[in-house]
Amino acid sequence: MCMNPKCPVCESDSWKIGFSKCDRRRYKCKSCGKKFNERAGTPFHWLYKPEEEVITATVMYVKYPLSSYQASEILGFFGMDISPSAIRDWPQRFGSHLKKIAKNYEIKFSKVWHVDEKFTPHKRESSPKKKRGKRKWAYQITVLDSKGDVVASYLSPERSTKAIEKALRRAKDEAGFSPDIIARDDFPAYDKAVKVLGRRTKDVHTHFEEKLILHDDGVIPVSNNRIERYHSEIAPKIRSMRGVKSLKSGDQFFQIYKRFRNLFKKDRLKKILERFKLKLTWSGLVKMFYLTRDL
Repeated sequence: MCMNPKCPVCESDSWKIGFSKCDRRRYKCKSCGKKFNERAGTPFHWLYKPEEEVITATVMYVKYPLSSYQASEILGFFGMDISPSAIRDWPQRFGSHLKKIAKNYEIKFSKVWHVDEKFTPHKRESSPKKKRGKRKWAYQITVLDSKGDVVASYLSPERSTKAIEKALRRAKDEAGFSPDIIARDDFPAYDKAVKVLGRRTKDVHTHFEEKLILHDDGVIPVSNNRIERYHSEIAPKIRSMRGVKSLKSGDQFFQIYKRFRNLFKKDRLKKILERFKLKLTWSGLVKMFYLTRDL
């Protein structure tokens, strides 16, 4: 935070020009003359709430099985007056920033992946038989590695080969490579879909039972128990949200959830903060977002 931030418009250097009425440092771009304050380019821009309250509410809502109303009530006990609608909107602000942090401080995915899908309610449509309407369902297709990190996810209206292919392509693009082993169940759509990973990827049909597979001059047990545990972990969160409003907003939320889940692990987050000589505190997290805005 000691260096002047780059211009959010042209990314040129800037100089200090005093403080705003809210006592925030202001800057002026040396190239285009754009004036901006210290929050520009961070998830906290245009918010009047303190940064620590914003990040506390966002982490609480995204990572844990709480509705926005429950999170708002809990935060109220600690003197933080935050509306449920604000808590629902704030996670979108952190998505691109977490993506940059993950890209620069890489999460190294393993070479053994697991793929599976789960029912997710996304909206209701009118029905003559039901007053509240008929519930519509989507499929959340998730790719996990053997360490428990989410490689990719995709919310699809159907459980088809094309949908699984899209999820696997996302995973391949995110990791930058194809896995040595992909574990999945016996659903027929996987037979063709896993071919997008290439010929070198070994396709393993397994569910709860372990299978011994040759890998890196050794034998490893492979099953899909890990991804089933992930689904049981995210299910309470989906219930607290009462499903998702639409496929688009639901897919965006799961991308943000993936970033938070992968990065906000105690040991991993501590190592990232240590690179900036910061401590694992709420103020340390706030400073991290300021220091990484120009990545």
